[in-house]
Amino acid sequence: MDRTSRPWWARLAGPRAKWLVIAAWLLAAVALGPLQPRLQEATVNDPVVFLPSDAESTRVVGLLGERFESGRTAPALVVYRNVDGLTAEDEAAIAEDVEAFADVPGAQGVVSPLDEGAEEAGLRSPDGSVAVAVVPLDATTIERIEPAVGELREITGERDDDGLESWVTGGAGVSVDAVEVFGSIDATLLLATTVLILVLLLLIYRSPAVALVPLVVVALAYVVAAGIVYALVSRAGLDVNGQATGILVILMFGAGTDYCLLIVARFREELARVEDKHAALEAALTHTSPAILSSGGTTSLALLTLLVADLGSIRSAGPVLALGIAVTMLAGLTLLPALLAALGRRSFWPAIPRAGAEERRRPGIWRRIGDVVARRPGVALTVTVAALALASLGNLVSLPGLSLASGFRATQESVEGFRALEEALPAGAAATTDVLVESDPARVDEASGAVAAALAGVPGVEAVRPGERSEDGRIARLSVTLASDPYGDEAVDAIPELREAARDAAGEGATALVGGATAEEADGRAAASRDASLVVPLTLLVVLLILIALLRALVAPLYLVASVVLSFVATLGLTYALLEFVFDAPGTDASLPIFVFVFVVALGVDYNIFLVARIREETRRHGPREGVLRGLERTGGVITSAGLILAGTFAVLMTLPLEQLFQLGFAVAIGILVDTFVVRTLVVPAIALLLGRWSWWPGRLGRA
Repeated sequence: MDRTSRPWWARLAGPRAKWLVIAAWLLAAVALGPLQPRLQEATVNDPVVFLPSDAESTRVVGLLGERFESGRTAPALVVYRNVDGLTAEDEAAIAEDVEAFADVPGAQGVVSPLDEGAEEAGLRSPDGSVAVAVVPLDATTIERIEPAVGELREITGERDDDGLESWVTGGAGVSVDAVEVFGSIDATLLLATTVLILVLLLLIYRSPAVALVPLVVVALAYVVAAGIVYALVSRAGLDVNGQATGILVILMFGAGTDYCLLIVARFREELARVEDKHAALEAALTHTSPAILSSGGTTSLALLTLLVADLGSIRSAGPVLALGIAVTMLAGLTLLPALLAALGRRSFWPAIPRAGAEERRRPGIWRRIGDVVARRPGVALTVTVAALALASLGNLVSLPGLSLASGFRATQESVEGFRALEEALPAGAAATTDVLVESDPARVDEASGAVAAALAGVPGVEAVRPGERSEDGRIARLSVTLASDPYGDEAVDAIPELREAARDAAGEGATALVGGATAEEADGRAAASRDASLVVPLTLLVVLLILIALLRALVAPLYLVASVVLSFVATLGLTYALLEFVFDAPGTDASLPIFVFVFVVALGVDYNIFLVARIREETRRHGPREGVLRGLERTGGVITSAGLILAGTFAVLMTLPLEQLFQLGFAVAIGILVDTFVVRTLVVPAIALLLGRWSWWPGRLGRA
């Protein structure tokens, strides 16, 4: 081997350097390790924080905080129910609770369901079975909301069970329950992912060292990356939600194991050729590094395209996940070779490879699959593309958006309270819509009255009530109660009509803004739709340019990108169809297509890179047809193993009690399996066989 052609990091696995590399990673993990458990505590799960700054609902939040004495409040709703009707004893208990609510830190202006006019205000059901106390909390951070909600639940929990049920819900209750769920995500995912990967590696390779070494590498990389992310969150002011940190665990362990397996498989192959372990490792790194660098670079840059998104929850996830991939790739290229060099052939005990074993290699299942495809590549391509097109028809399925009650898969107090309220009162009472009307102090009453009258005539509006006035007297606040679930499609779809009616009624010289939870949901969905139109083409362009640079060709990159796009469309269609007809899903999140696209395309291209890089190498030696067959044969086992592990790690998300993460894990797992067993096994080899050397046009290999 030409020693000048080896990558510089191959020297880090040398006889002395390997110990320095291992020590450096251990020191980094020890230094940053204490920060990892604090990462989830530093996340922000308030959806308002991530809305575009120019969104109308964001402007309402700003005005409430700047111009109103009460500021922005987080409403806590205490729902009481006695299915047989509230008794005098129940009302006495409610009155006692309401008196205690006033002493809860941050509570202001508690509204009792026992006051006169409570039924007209939507705080008491007509049948007398349900009553709602409103406790506005002058808190905007979970650090202040959580203890207040805890006290409310402690007050209501002190009562003996006498037929009167109670729940703390509303925006404050939901936020606390969401944080509780997210708080255990990282630990749950870390444990479940580690166990899954360990079991799969033991089943696939039947070697304890091969199973443990990649896990050690990725675990150290995760500790380092999580520590860096925490530093960015706490020092640089980066807002990250719990979903991003949960995905970070899955992505690093899944993709990191893939990188490790590619090197391990090639190292084993080289050990069967040469005696010296350092020479074998050097050869393995020389051949696999370009594919790993291209793969990691593609995934990282694809994730960084999320920076163009308007929705903060999508935008902030980009650099966090890209950082995780970069650290994982660095660990795979430095720490893994150092550990393999230290263990040598013992890494593969008990099936230790011996030099010369390569000569006795027999054709395996992947060679037989390749031979079948090679006999009739056109037929193989037509059948598989038709199957993927059929799966794509699932995109015609129409699922509603996720609502408050359907977002949790496990029983939560806030969801139970919401459902009890929804059954007896207008569902919109759980989160009223704020309308701010601004004008001259002398005219603001007239303008707000006209707006209130106009809004009362909009279909789906249950009630419109006047609220407080801003400190300068220029803004009047209206509270609108919708008849339907304030987080559901019907209410969200009504927001544009409400805004148009409010603007028209305000008249000249006055402005009207519509905000609140329902408007925030509408603005978030609109931002996610706009983001998709930016992220999708930008990601495809990034992937295409990297493939052109790696393969030094134009034709192969074009059909590789086309294959993963077809895989994504089929994956999304299959996901929607299964969610609707098998899982009976309550709805889908607006950001699901964007995240599925980025993960399926970026990670799917990884496997195409692993395959095509090897095909290119073998084509130089054996010609285009044999190069395709040998490339498929030599990478079939490792890519299949990597695909199963990566799909399994994303499937771990399905164990979490959040519908959004369940669906993301399910969709990406399907996409990875489609890429592994359909695109990489059948579609790409069939196209490569049909095109022959044209795949590498206009490069030198295409002209040979």
